[in-house]
Amino acid sequence: MQKVFRSMFCNKKKTNNQRNKMYQKSSFIRFDQTGNIDHDYQSLSDSITTLPTLRSNIVELVQSVEETFRTNIPVFVESIRKDQSLVANVLKVARASSFARMVRVDTIHDAIQLLGLEKVRDIALTSSFLSNFLDRDPYKNGFDWKAFWRHSNTVGVIASSLSKHLGKSDHERYYTAGLLHDMGKMGAFCLDEEKMLLVAQVARKHRLSFLEAELMTQAPRHDRLGEAICRNWNLPEYLRAVCRYHHTYSRKLRPFPQNDPLNDYIDIVILSNHLANKLKIGYSGHSSVDEPIERILASLSLSQERIEEMTPLILAEIEPSSVLDDLLSA
Repeated sequence: MQKVFRSMFCNKKKTNNQRNKMYQKSSFIRFDQTGNIDHDYQSLSDSITTLPTLRSNIVELVQSVEETFRTNIPVFVESIRKDQSLVANVLKVARASSFARMVRVDTIHDAIQLLGLEKVRDIALTSSFLSNFLDRDPYKNGFDWKAFWRHSNTVGVIASSLSKHLGKSDHERYYTAGLLHDMGKMGAFCLDEEKMLLVAQVARKHRLSFLEAELMTQAPRHDRLGEAICRNWNLPEYLRAVCRYHHTYSRKLRPFPQNDPLNDYIDIVILSNHLANKLKIGYSGHSSVDEPIERILASLSLSQERIEEMTPLILAEIEPSSVLDDLLSA
């Protein structure tokens, strides 16, 4: 891998001017005073203009559902009604549900009664984040946003399932954390689609993780960009932590005490991401599963045998979640 890296991106014979010219069209690239590539993640996040919806009503929906005991249903309904596309998507999924055969679904109130607040929240997140991507054809170079969504949804479902088995009470937050852990990739594609297709190509060709391919191509790290997006949108701390550290396997390398609950969110999402890749459900931009999962299992006091025992139960929970796949249908 080091030889590949040197041959592709570390030709020391290139002058700084040549390197500047090579990267000048990329919104990803910044240079420090010595000519070395640097990234200002907050500025990159600030420049994203194609993912605006989460700045207001969707954030309120997420926070409301996470504090269900405080949810004001009429206010919740009114918030959804302000977004016509969201109303259409919620009704679409509700009417496609197998339970819809037994009840009539004509209003948002009907949909909430049928699906529940959490599922409506999931629909809101999905339709909001991916509305800018799902209308595109799968990229000929191999990045399919529908497959990306299925991967993200699967990570969320697995994270929720694992948290239940580990006795966590806030398993809905674990779903949200799993669903949104890769939002930095979506932001990166908004900034420079061509560069990100190159990252995905390199990851496939050299059997690397997406982060390794980002480092190899000197693109910005999606984990750091995801953290910056969370900060811009004032999303909860656990989401910022998961976006930023879901590739940091050692608790010692994270800026929290080792017994901080944020570490559990991160570890469970890391494990869920690994299992989703191993199960080959969806596509996150790479197919590598060579991750130091033993360290994560130790942090969560889990064994490989226990994970194997839980896998049938996890798969059983993944299947019902396919109701959200209706958002992906033509």
